[in-house]
Amino acid sequence: MQRTELVCPGCRWEMRVSGNEKAVCDSCGCELPVYECPNCQNQGLVKIKEDGGAADAYFLCFSCGGRWAGSELERCPECYQWRPGEEFEELIICRSSVGFYVCGNCYGKIFK
Repeated sequence: MQRTELVCPGCRWEMRVSGNEKAVCDSCGCELPVYECPNCQNQGLVKIKEDGGAADAYFLCFSCGGRWAGSELERCPECYQWRPGEEFEELIICRSSVGFYVCGNCYGKIFK
């Protein structure tokens, strides 16, 4: 994939990444948090919500050009990174622990 220009969802102006891990629009002031991309591992992933709200949200990596529907990535409760849903594994520490899932990276660190 190739590098993608990040366009502000509000005014369609090109956004820039600031030093505090946010994408900032110099035109309208919109700010989006920037996360680690699950594809290229660069700090280039943003969650974009169109006018329709959360149902229309999608993820875009402006470093590698990766794009995911909002429902395709989930946030790991251990490392707080966005990962594809199929990478999660159930964390069972005792029999009473049910339904707690972490990404494969965190699962490997916990049980190494």
